[in-house]
Amino acid sequence: MVEKEALRSLMEQQLPENWKGKVDLGPKLDTVIELLDQQFSSDERALLGRGAVKNLNDNPMFLSWLARTLATLSGRPMEKLITNLIMGTAVGRKAASERFKNLYGYAGPVTMVINPTMRCNIRCTGCYSFHYKKSQDMEYDTLAKVLREARDIGIRFITVSGGEPYLYPHLFRMAEEFSDLMFMTYTNSTLLDDATIERIAEAGNLMPAISVEGFEKETDERRGEGVHQTVLDAMSRLQKAGVFFGFSATPTSRNADLMATDPFVDYYIDRGALFAWYFNYIPLGRNPDVSLMPTPEQRDRIREATYRWQMTKPLFLGDFWNHGASVGGCLSASRYCYITVEGYVQPCTFVPFYTHRVQENTLEEIFESPFFKTIRDRQPYDSNLLRPCKVIDHPEDMREAVHSCCAKPSYDGADQIVNCDEVMGFLDKYSEAYGELADKAWSGPDYQSGRSCVAQFLGRINVENFFGDRMENAHRNTNRKKAKKAAANSDKNVA
Repeated sequence: MVEKEALRSLMEQQLPENWKGKVDLGPKLDTVIELLDQQFSSDERALLGRGAVKNLNDNPMFLSWLARTLATLSGRPMEKLITNLIMGTAVGRKAASERFKNLYGYAGPVTMVINPTMRCNIRCTGCYSFHYKKSQDMEYDTLAKVLREARDIGIRFITVSGGEPYLYPHLFRMAEEFSDLMFMTYTNSTLLDDATIERIAEAGNLMPAISVEGFEKETDERRGEGVHQTVLDAMSRLQKAGVFFGFSATPTSRNADLMATDPFVDYYIDRGALFAWYFNYIPLGRNPDVSLMPTPEQRDRIREATYRWQMTKPLFLGDFWNHGASVGGCLSASRYCYITVEGYVQPCTFVPFYTHRVQENTLEEIFESPFFKTIRDRQPYDSNLLRPCKVIDHPEDMREAVHSCCAKPSYDGADQIVNCDEVMGFLDKYSEAYGELADKAWSGPDYQSGRSCVAQFLGRINVENFFGDRMENAHRNTNRKKAKKAAANSDKNVA
């Protein structure tokens, strides 16, 4: 009891000034402790406790985030956050993960992205999803098959993208029938009225991630007039309903400087966001506008900002490209995949190629396919985990994997990223320019000369120890590329 009261007092001190004295975290802590006691063993609770202590030592803002989360969430979202996301990912998938590793020799997937619909009620400039067919939804039987297979191989956290997920007629049926899984839904927020948010709160296992482009000017410019105010109204309703929600940001050359500032991220924290994801614009599709991609310098500024915010902001923050070190490099085809509305299984959201469909193959079979194996063998692509991506950091690896496995484009024009001279030339120059910035950062003090990084929910980790097998492969791949480059230079000199 003394320990609980001390923790309650400590957490309440971390709340925003205007919340203090108005929020009693005691009943929430009682609920959490009771939930853990009922559903998890003493060993599993001890594992969670050790992780929490390590986070507090390495990242003091973890306690502030936890306090805000406890203060904000209502009953069902709180329950599902703990049982499905935190404990489900940490311990609930353990048996399935061990079975997968024993069968296939590597740690299996931990998450996936699925698009049950590509229908959308707005059109955003440069959206990658616009190139997919808009006229169809995924059959629910197909979706349910995929989710059962995902659960069987240890996946507990699933991203539902689109299109606009809240246009999919079976979304709440999915959440109810797969109530042991956690679903993050990327949404433009325009359909999040009171009735929909009430259903989200009742389900508990839906996490809306609302897409924003900056403040009002930037969001309305890309998404349509009035969308920004709709976003703010939706956030207010979600917070009032006690839903676990956050925001998704797409840095481009036009807004990246803004998105690297404290006022930007504070703006959405103040409106109740508990998590955030950053996804740089990637030039995909037919005749993509490469000028929209953040410059190497802008990407590096965002890396610096998101690294700092991990330890200074009460926000769970994921930067899809710049936090590659915290997950051991690229996860595509090894720890995650992307499934289109047609059932095509891509190795990654941003690698629009496939060789198999879920209608004819299981997820296990697809992860063992030559295309996915070829990608895994190359991961990580470099010892510097700040250069994790085969699309924008090592485009030669993506081209070789796609061509050697005869992977098919998921939509018309998708192959331009591996066949169009203009796009390929741009990515080659980009990867070289950013590589210089990334090498300087990786050898600096934030990453302890390339030895460690801060990973949310894990604290500071030694990458060589934590990702032992992957880092050995990274060093082999780095040496292989160096030898290949030296041989090419030698041939040029001879010629």
